[in-house]
Amino acid sequence: MPNPALTTIAAALVLTSLVHPSAAPQTPARADPPALLVLVVVDQMRRDYIDDYGARWSKGLRALVDEGAWFQQASYPYLTTLTCAGHASIATGTPPARHGVISNQWWDRAGQKVVSCTTDSDAREVPYGSRREPGPGGSAAALERPTFASAVAGARPGSRVVSISLKRAAAVMMAGDRADSAIWFQGGGFSSSTAYGAEPERSLSRYVARHPLEAAFGREWSRRGGPSDYRGDDDAPGEKPPSEWTTTFPHLLQPRSGQPTVFFYEAWQGSPYSDEYLSKLAETALSGMKLGRGPGTDILAISFSALDVVGHDFGPRSHEVQDVLRWLDEALGRLIRQLDRRVRRDRYVLAFTADHGVATIPEQLTAGGTDAGRIKMNEVMTLVNEILSDTWGQGRWVATQAYTELYFRLGVFDRLTADPELLRKVMEALAAVPGVASVFDSRDFAAGRVPDDPIARAVAGSFFPSRSGDLIVVPKPNWIYVSDDKSVIPGNATTHGSPYGYDTDVPVILFGAGVGAGRHQTPATPLDIAPTLAHLAGVPFPSATGKVLRDALLDVAATR
Repeated sequence: MPNPALTTIAAALVLTSLVHPSAAPQTPARADPPALLVLVVVDQMRRDYIDDYGARWSKGLRALVDEGAWFQQASYPYLTTLTCAGHASIATGTPPARHGVISNQWWDRAGQKVVSCTTDSDAREVPYGSRREPGPGGSAAALERPTFASAVAGARPGSRVVSISLKRAAAVMMAGDRADSAIWFQGGGFSSSTAYGAEPERSLSRYVARHPLEAAFGREWSRRGGPSDYRGDDDAPGEKPPSEWTTTFPHLLQPRSGQPTVFFYEAWQGSPYSDEYLSKLAETALSGMKLGRGPGTDILAISFSALDVVGHDFGPRSHEVQDVLRWLDEALGRLIRQLDRRVRRDRYVLAFTADHGVATIPEQLTAGGTDAGRIKMNEVMTLVNEILSDTWGQGRWVATQAYTELYFRLGVFDRLTADPELLRKVMEALAAVPGVASVFDSRDFAAGRVPDDPIARAVAGSFFPSRSGDLIVVPKPNWIYVSDDKSVIPGNATTHGSPYGYDTDVPVILFGAGVGAGRHQTPATPLDIAPTLAHLAGVPFPSATGKVLRDALLDVAATR
């Protein structure tokens, strides 16, 4: 797999639009809005997977690539390429600097604690089929901008919103502040939140009850094809599988002891069986809730999470990543068939994208002579604490670090900025850490002083004053942040969260009613999906900063 360009920030691209229509038939546009809008997000799908692995796809992913409008230069225009920020950006059509969800979690300065992007003290869990005591429910209370689903449902009476994922962050951000059903995996089973209703949705509840996850105990995840069908080696440097698995196929959905433990749920989530289950939940919602057959424009949002789990463990070059994509190709093929049968191709629009990409495992890059490595966040925090302690006396001055965001304890940053020489010393020490590219003072972004530099512009795209770090520490290309130094390979095998192409470049494809098949070089971003879907539904969506992807739309839809 070729190493992506160092950075491809969409806001900086200036390209001429070139459209290459495919031979696939184009679905005629309709004057009336679609009956159903479908959002499909694949967690951690790099854009180059299409070229690198797509030759083996023959069903759903293949249909999207060949029959959809594929924007081949789509990228995120911001720094914090993480799950919650990505799903929030897709759903609102705005960057984290506008919608406020800068990361999966951040330091709450008022409460002096780390909070999740879905934290809501008023929401409680609504378990599907479980008698255990409900835990936290979560909601989109942190979102500062509306989602397109909320806008469409609010403007078109009778519209329903369904959001499905393994991850609460994904399901909640796609749903926004309202949903007829939002469901995710939590505590060994599926759950929702009182933010979306006091009871589970009936058809989904029946499916979960009739198809317990435990039925998959002892199943084996084997490759769909033979070893020669996959690029690279099955056992590559730096892979870090779950504790009960090895680096090579097959992988059992049970501990080696054969005895039931919580490992089964970990293994199930990191296997293609979880994507298969989510696709069945989506098909159940289509039939049970009769989506696309009501008086409004319904929204069905699905985020497939297995690729993210597997990518973190095995890396983007692995046979496991390639195989998850082959299974996903089949699952999406079944889902598209159900959409065609139950709703009809000329009555729905499907948007396909990802929330972020992923870095290649550093050990695999260094073996080929590329500068790469791991930055241990605990060591960064220790370094800063030591510098400040040398001047102020022994103390724990740093609150936490969350990827690129470095937070100080209450009052510490004010004290530090009052001593410019000490602040300079801290920033220079951080810049000298192996793998660090840039260190930014948050006060510059709060005041609108953004350097004329693509990395600085990416930082600005993620900067939300009350939630972003006091200092922003950006890694060099191919260097990743890790939080645990107790193992041979700290943390995951690899991760994401940078402004470089391997993290920012993702697929953006439109498919269905009013969409012309073709391949476009027009600069695009997943932030364009929400305003485009709202436009097709005939609903104003002025809060979005993304643009309507008019190049993809046939004449009737484009002039509505």
